[in-house]
Parts: sequence; structure tokens; C-alpha cells
Amino acid sequence: MNGRMAPVAIAAAVVALAAGCSTGGSTEDLEAQLAEVTEQRDALQTELDAIDARYDKVDATRTAIEEILADTESFGTPDEVADLIASYATDDAVMDDDVFGAVGYRQAWYNTLYGGGGAEIETVRSWVDADGSESGNLWVWRGVNASGNPFELIGISIMTYDDEGSITNEWVAYPYPDEYVRVAFIGGGTPTTATGEPWEDVDEQP
Repeated sequence: MNGRMAPVAIAAAVVALAAGCSTGGSTEDLEAQLAEVTEQRDALQTELDAIDARYDKVDATRTAIEEILADTESFGTPDEVADLIASYATDDAVMDDDVFGAVGYRQAWYNTLYGGGGAEIETVRSWVDADGSESGNLWVWRGVNASGNPFELIGISIMTYDDEGSITNEWVAYPYPDEYVRVAFIGGGTPTTATGEPWEDVDEQP
């Protein structure tokens, strides 16, 4: 809508310019008004183009990370996978986990995927804000924890980005008590899958 406002204003200025000429008004003043409106239009278009470019960069980052997480084995060793994911973030980016605290981005992803007996992240839904400032994921985190027990948790992440589309921060939260999450990843695991199915009824164990 904003992109259409400036042309309307320019048209109005042109009408005013014509009216001014016919009534003996100051042509110089009206031309100055037209120049000002044109400058505002160009500035607005530049801003909109920058927003579109940032959105595209952020969407590309989100898509790339989801592709890595969908098939981590195709992207190399654990260290290589962690390095690759971290390449989409700034050097000082952190993952701010509601339960485990803030950790450097590369280390956080290494812990998430390889801190136990092996885990995966299944992205259920993702989105990007219209201005490209943030994106979000709804996901399932499942695998075998550090004690050798199966676990499965659902959670949400909100990522913030710089103007180049690199992640600066990822906030992670869960719909469980903190202790439940800690036990899931460190201790006894979870008694069921994230959808409530007992592990003994699951055909393929993590």
C-alpha cells in the first residue's frame, strides 16, 4: 500500500502545478513540491527494496538450515555439520535456550545434535516475518540422550537476523517444566514420544 501512496501524491502535485499555472500561482513553489514528493517516493522505494532483499536473504538462510537438519549425514561429520550451520550465523551469535541457557551458536548446535547418543530436529512449521527481521520454527527434537535413553520433545525457536541475513540470536522454549526437559536430555529420557505414544509401541526407536 505504501508503494502506491507516492505516485498518488505526485499526481496530486501535477494537478496542483497545472492549476497554479492557470491561476497565476508560483510555478517554482509547485515544482519544488513535486521534486520533494518525488524524492520521498524514491526513498520509500529504496526502503522497500532493502526490506525485500533482507527477507530473501533470511528465507534462504532458514531454508538452508532446514535442509541440513533434514539429512545431517549428507553434510559430513558432526564437526562439519556444526561448522556449516554456524556459517549462517554471526561470529558472536548465541542460542538462548530457556532451560540450558545461552551458548555460542556452533557449540549449541553440536550439543543439540551430538551431545548424547545422536539426535535430530524435525521442522514441523516455519515462517519469516515480512520485514525479514525474525523467523520462527516449530519442531520436534528426538534421539538418544547422554544416558542412553530415548527422548522426544517439541519446542519453538525464534531467530533474529542482521541486514545480511545472518542469525544473531536464537531463542528456544519448550511447553514443559524445566526439569522435564533436563531429564529428557540428560537423565531418564521421556516416558513417551512428544505425541504421547509409549516407546514400547514405537516401531523404530531413535
